[in-house]
Amino acid sequence: MRSIERGVQHESLEAVVGSIASAYGFVDTPVALSNKTPQQQTPTDTDKTTSDIAVLADTLIAAKEVTQSWGISRHGTSSTVVFAITSPKHAIAQAFVVKASLAVVESAGFSDATVLISSIGDQESRRRFNRELGNFFKKNAKAIPEHIVDTAQKSPEDAMKLLVDEEHELVDSLPRSIDFLSESSRKIMLETISLFESLNITYELAPRLDATAGVHNEILFAIEASDKKGERVRLAMGGRFDEYTKKKGDATEIVGMGVSVPEKIDSRIARSSVDTPACFVVHIGEAAKIKAFGLLDSLLRSRIALGQAILASTMQEQMELAKSSGAKYVSVIGHREALDDTVILRNLTTQIQEVIPIQKLPARMSRVRV
Repeated sequence: MRSIERGVQHESLEAVVGSIASAYGFVDTPVALSNKTPQQQTPTDTDKTTSDIAVLADTLIAAKEVTQSWGISRHGTSSTVVFAITSPKHAIAQAFVVKASLAVVESAGFSDATVLISSIGDQESRRRFNRELGNFFKKNAKAIPEHIVDTAQKSPEDAMKLLVDEEHELVDSLPRSIDFLSESSRKIMLETISLFESLNITYELAPRLDATAGVHNEILFAIEASDKKGERVRLAMGGRFDEYTKKKGDATEIVGMGVSVPEKIDSRIARSSVDTPACFVVHIGEAAKIKAFGLLDSLLRSRIALGQAILASTMQEQMELAKSSGAKYVSVIGHREALDDTVILRNLTTQIQEVIPIQKLPARMSRVRV
């Protein structure tokens, strides 16, 4: 498969990241996140990536409809690119932030990326898990390091994190949060995994992913990849931020992910580098939605400037957005096309259309001049 890398004309990382954001629907100007702090209180030991996502989440609180936003935070010689979206109960929304993050990881020169998935569930799930953790520490009281005993009695979750950080021999025996999910949380987890499989996203279950109290709930994500030396590094993390938004008395459901790359990225250049789409992807129905989402990756890898409104509610809304985007073509995937692996390619100027195999669309669009 063709990689998402900088082209022969030495595209800047800003240009590539801007194209990735636009392809996955993050079309607004990126928010400058540097030196900003979350509006809602977070634990003092909250990592910088989680803080950056929380800052971006602040801009989405009280959103009345599905909204996508992205931002960039610079830390010395590195940067964090953050994607966030409301309405994550729909698994496809979670796929948007994950796929965009994967594309950034690849464009920054990393390879063999894998998505790590875990879940801490809802409040019922966490009560079950904490109860089991408490029982675990009582049963293993003699094996717990002395400096962790008090923590284990007051906060089993904090004690668990200390054991994990120290790579203590008890870690392999610790209860796993994914084994104590409520029925609702288990459904969310299974829907997410099923979607990732249908989109060919390589993933692994990782029960020990860190969650920040008062910030995260339900699904957690991370991305690991190989650097140029072949060493595995963790580059991205994120998940559901509903607990964070509740602190403001808001019911907005937000999922976000932040990707750290070892380069400076200027948010102004990233936004200005986005081209008018040559092709706007439109779908009709749920099966077609999955096909359309998969098509985004193929077009992006072929350097096709594209637009889409996969999260739009109606076909009419999608077509209106396609026309306002300035795109010359729309590729329409309906129920029949989803079954046949074809697309209807329509010229918005002449209204002439043709049906072509979906795998041939990138090559067909590469010959189009906008």
